[in-house]
Amino acid sequence: MVRSSKFPVSDREYIQRVRRHPPSSLLPLIAQVSSLLPTKVDWQQDWVTLNRHPSVKGLYRPWAFADAAWVSLTRGNEHRQRLAAVDDLEEILAQYVALDDLYRHLPVGDRLAGYLLRVAGQQFTWQEDDFSELARSLALLVQTEPTKPLKALADGWERDLLGCPLSDYVGLGQLLFTVAIHRQGRFNLDWVPENELAVFKELTTRAAVEAVLERHFATGAEEERARAAAGLISSDPLMRRYTPNPLRSRPLVRGFGCDYLIPVTAAVLGKVSPMGLYYTGMEHYGRGSKAFEQFAGDLGELFEQYVGQHLRLLPDAEVHHEIVYDKDNRKSVDWIVVLPGLVLLLDAKSARPTAGLRLGPQQTFGEELNQKLGKAIEKQIPNTAKLIRDRHPKFSHIPHDRPMFGIVMTMEPYHLVNTPEFRHVLPTTDVPTVVASASELEDAVVATAPSLEEAILARIEQPPPAGWSLRALADGRPVINPILDEAWALYPCGAEHATPPDGGASAEP
Repeated sequence: MVRSSKFPVSDREYIQRVRRHPPSSLLPLIAQVSSLLPTKVDWQQDWVTLNRHPSVKGLYRPWAFADAAWVSLTRGNEHRQRLAAVDDLEEILAQYVALDDLYRHLPVGDRLAGYLLRVAGQQFTWQEDDFSELARSLALLVQTEPTKPLKALADGWERDLLGCPLSDYVGLGQLLFTVAIHRQGRFNLDWVPENELAVFKELTTRAAVEAVLERHFATGAEEERARAAAGLISSDPLMRRYTPNPLRSRPLVRGFGCDYLIPVTAAVLGKVSPMGLYYTGMEHYGRGSKAFEQFAGDLGELFEQYVGQHLRLLPDAEVHHEIVYDKDNRKSVDWIVVLPGLVLLLDAKSARPTAGLRLGPQQTFGEELNQKLGKAIEKQIPNTAKLIRDRHPKFSHIPHDRPMFGIVMTMEPYHLVNTPEFRHVLPTTDVPTVVASASELEDAVVATAPSLEEAILARIEQPPPAGWSLRALADGRPVINPILDEAWALYPCGAEHATPPDGGASAEP
């Protein structure tokens, strides 16, 4: 049973508790326990899976494992004599849950919104569906056809950025994940017969695999301590655990035996997701460089076309790309979808939520959110709706007598943005509008009983009090999206496995 911990626990006390154990003892233990709980379903039943007392329910979470592992890696001392046991790990995780938080030091009226955003940013990114995330990497970056020449993502970009084809790169992530589950959170290339690497296109030798692992996946204590010393990780004791954990970008740790240690099994899949690839691109091209701007611009073009590709899956839909009108070549929203009883107006935004948006409302929170999403809500969607209603000649083929509904499409989720606590900072409009991520669209376009159109029409007629959510409109687990299914089959083992690790997002209190 977990020993009770006082509340709140200071970040210093928590770090000292982690440091009681040498990293060579605590890190392998974290990796071992993490490997027993590789999926979201396992997290919900952790005390049963590990035959532990019900008091530990809710402690075993990948964000907690990642924090404890990184603290041990960067602050740990091998001269400590006390070897870590499972009871010690549970006490550490209990202290993590009890850490002091900024909300306790703010005026009452300023507490809730920031706390909710920090928790959502900390937890929800771990809870996206694995199948959708991994399949989207290839579907978006390789299978989507752009309408204009790409610059950074032109021919040869995969080998330049990754050192191998993207299908091999994601397939390697799947291999690491699978081996870690069966090898107590460890990976050694000697465990993979070289002839079995023939499923890859180019990573067909151990030397080729190791080159990619060292370039993108692996890290060590010295590297991570250098990050901490350089101030790349927040030192604010109230905010440190909410800032990005480096073990998400480098999930393999060397230096603890002849194997790679994988402290957080789930982090491997995040590394090869679209978000992981975005940050790999940032590291490769350099934040703020012209090359990175071109990379981000190419992602925006591909995402816009990816949205259109999915809209064409809607039954009985007429899908129109942006319409250029008037002498100064103004443009409508990116996509107009005509359904039998509804017109959808969609604008695609590839800009990701920044750390400032994830860490909670500050003075610039509303300004920053408006900068990324406000223009689509305030101008692009209502302006297009007005042109349709006013029967502008360029829009004469779009029905003007049907309800209209706006969707701001984002590549990554803007957590909680549609809830009343946060939506009020965005502009109001006479066109009902929702902000939705790519994963929500992927589910919504194949949803049945009700279909997306039926669900939206019902919500227009009787808006829910708590705000809109495209995922809620298309409630329930839909059939597999054929675009994602096709992409998944192109991975090294995709055709052999119809379903990936089980997933599904749920909020953690």
